[in-house]
Amino acid sequence: MRCLILESRELARTQLQRQLDRFADTSCVGARPAAGQDDPWYGTSPDVVFLGSDQPRLEHLLSRQAGPGDDGPVIVMMGDLPIHALTAFELQVTDFLLRPVETARLEECLRRVRTELQQRRDLARVAVLSETLAGIRQGHATDAGAPVYRDFWIRCRNETVRVPQSQIVWIEAARSYVHFNLRNRQLLHRISLRELEERLDPADFLRIHRSAIVNVHHIERTHADRHGTHSVELTNGEMVRVGRKYRLQLAEFMASGRVPPRQDVAA
Repeated sequence: MRCLILESRELARTQLQRQLDRFADTSCVGARPAAGQDDPWYGTSPDVVFLGSDQPRLEHLLSRQAGPGDDGPVIVMMGDLPIHALTAFELQVTDFLLRPVETARLEECLRRVRTELQQRRDLARVAVLSETLAGIRQGHATDAGAPVYRDFWIRCRNETVRVPQSQIVWIEAARSYVHFNLRNRQLLHRISLRELEERLDPADFLRIHRSAIVNVHHIERTHADRHGTHSVELTNGEMVRVGRKYRLQLAEFMASGRVPPRQDVAA
């Protein structure tokens, strides 16, 4: 397991790193005081992140954690007081460790992490099979008429805003909500990404991550770093990570030669 330690206290970082070195199946890919601003994992592609409860922008970091079946890291929080465990589990992390970390407790935590990572791999396989089966069924449907791809009505403060699909640059899942990222603003809408995907025009939108869908008109370029992390850069300057199981789909889109014209978004 690739482990990343984000802990503000140098002594705590050093002690945890030494403890992790005792386990044959773990390797520490980084140990630093804080997460990054844009890429919180700095391209290290960890399997598990040990996250201090005093990290700045803690809720923002945890909102980016992976869901079941995804390839993002498992999150383990650490704190000084038992009451911090309540906050940790409210934020839906996998486990909580009390500082200083006891070796026996760390062993138990790593067993839990291994189990969750295996469950995610299993769920990812199921998701791929389900999507393949859905595609086969759709292809054999005889009564499927031409779909209608409608605009969205999104509640924003004291008004309801109409958002044409052409104005959407990309969409990010946030548990039971999604963030509609337009060129100059972001809107929050309560809908699952799976339900949303069925309402989007597949000619204009491409799933590139379990928690991200992009408008193909706004793909500027792709990136791959030395750690094997892939991402796309969009016309609004944002970088969106590409999940492992979606890389082939993105590559096939690019190889198809279907390069749609860019759309000017006045939002």
